[in-house]
Amino acid sequence: MTFRLRIFLLVLIVAGTAIGATAWLTLSLTSREVYRLDAARDKHEAEITDTIRRFGVTNGRWNGIDTVVGDLARRTGLHIRVEAESETLTDSDVLANRAVGPMQRRYTPVHPYPDLDGETQRQAGLLTADAARNPAEIKALEHWRTNPKSRPAAPKPAPKRPVLPAGLFAATPGGSGLSTPEGQALFQVAQYRAALVVVRCAADRRTIGAPALGLEVSPYLTAGQLTAAGDCVREGTAKVLGDSGWLDRWWARLAECRDEPMLYFDQCVPSGFTEAVASTSAVPVRIFFGTGRLELSGLSRSAVFGVAGLLVVAALGTAWIARRVSRPVRALTGASLRLAAGQLDVRVRTPGRDEFALLSSSFNAMAEAVQRSEERQRRLVADVAHELRTPLSNLRGYLEGLADGVIEPSPELFASLHEETLLQRRIIDDLQYLALAEAGDLAYHPEPLDLAELAATAVTAHRAVAANAGLELIVEAPGPVQVHADPARIRQVLGNLLSNAIRYTDAGGRVEVGVTRDPLIAILTVRDSGVGMTEAEVSRVFDRFWRADPARQRATGGSGLGLTIARRIVDDHGGSIVATSEPGLGTTFTVRLPAQVR
Repeated sequence: MTFRLRIFLLVLIVAGTAIGATAWLTLSLTSREVYRLDAARDKHEAEITDTIRRFGVTNGRWNGIDTVVGDLARRTGLHIRVEAESETLTDSDVLANRAVGPMQRRYTPVHPYPDLDGETQRQAGLLTADAARNPAEIKALEHWRTNPKSRPAAPKPAPKRPVLPAGLFAATPGGSGLSTPEGQALFQVAQYRAALVVVRCAADRRTIGAPALGLEVSPYLTAGQLTAAGDCVREGTAKVLGDSGWLDRWWARLAECRDEPMLYFDQCVPSGFTEAVASTSAVPVRIFFGTGRLELSGLSRSAVFGVAGLLVVAALGTAWIARRVSRPVRALTGASLRLAAGQLDVRVRTPGRDEFALLSSSFNAMAEAVQRSEERQRRLVADVAHELRTPLSNLRGYLEGLADGVIEPSPELFASLHEETLLQRRIIDDLQYLALAEAGDLAYHPEPLDLAELAATAVTAHRAVAANAGLELIVEAPGPVQVHADPARIRQVLGNLLSNAIRYTDAGGRVEVGVTRDPLIAILTVRDSGVGMTEAEVSRVFDRFWRADPARQRATGGSGLGLTIARRIVDDHGGSIVATSEPGLGTTFTVRLPAQVR
């Protein structure tokens, strides 16, 4: 498993654990709060609803409901909001100066209307029941329902509405039609309307305190409240008695129900009462409930330990990730600093097979390459110094001998000194040429080239040297082999290989040059029957200044850079050059170049 996959899985586990713990804790708290809210609502809903309703019934408006709702919220621990027609009248969280919490979508409607007196409703029900028990009445009602044409064209004229007595609040229902159920309901409507006028008047003038008109009182003023109200009683009574519009609408509503005898008493009277008081009462409201302050103390011990355990797992996982990532990074940082300081043998451990192991391996490979490059550079400087020291020492010795008169000047001596000078110049030229090749600044001029023809030309040029060395030089090229290459550079490669083969082959030996091809590769081989090389020597044959026989090479004037230059030229042409050899059996160099498609 790669490090990336392990990190991904671990992060996924940590994130999933954290999210799961958060979700579980949230759901636990939410479900607990919902349960607590439902329990508190079941326990206090009736009390809250009744208290708010009695406030609206008693006052006829919602001014001052803030105090009531705030007290209820403190006592019950619930979040209470009162709305009227989508307008918020009050909110206990706002009153407590805290963030408004969530509310349940379910609400409780409140209609702040006083109830019709129970005795009046009972009388209406009895009258309706009596009518239903009367066979003649039942027959008349059934005929009335099943024969619409038999119904009167117009409603029966309503009896003349009763006149409210001037002493309304002192009077009791009776007389002038007030003894009937509808008369009693009419009396209660008038009494409630007058009570609201008195309450509002008293509240505005501060003549009646809040305790006297508190929520525990009946919507109808008592004798003591009437006495305390003073002028408001007379003003309220006069307003109710003087306003006959509502009384006419009330009596007309009752008259409409006379065509429905079965509905008259038990439905029309209560509905007419509600319509009459609604025009004066406070508007209906809706009560929403929510949780109060969030209580974490109710969490079970197992829940707390579970959440703590998940957090510990997440923390340990995060720490492991940080340690797993930072340890190899710190190791690589320290190793790179030591490498930059010149400690070329520094290496880092590469445990495992993940990305950090690959990065460590890459760093080690880079450090190895830097170390080898540094060693090659040092060896190059040493080799250059060695190659130049011997001929320069010879030149110096001869020049000092000539200056001191110890050596007699002669043409042969000057010719030898000139040859030594040319050797030094050749070494310097080869070094410059190799530097240009390795820097990529060596110019090439590729063109179509017959490798077989080039091999024949090179063999002809070296045939005289081979004959002087007592060697047989042979070329085997069955047919043309076309490549796209720089003729001068390839000729330089082949010439270097032939020179080395002739130099390392004893008299009576043989040097063969072969040119062949396969469908995509042109192959040039130079094989000799010389002294050969060991496997270790073959591995170093392309190194700078390396010689299998250093003494012999200096005697013949080789620079030790020819094969290094040859490999660079072949590489730049997109080919390769390899050497194979066995001690005492000779050496073979094989050059492969891209062949042109026929």
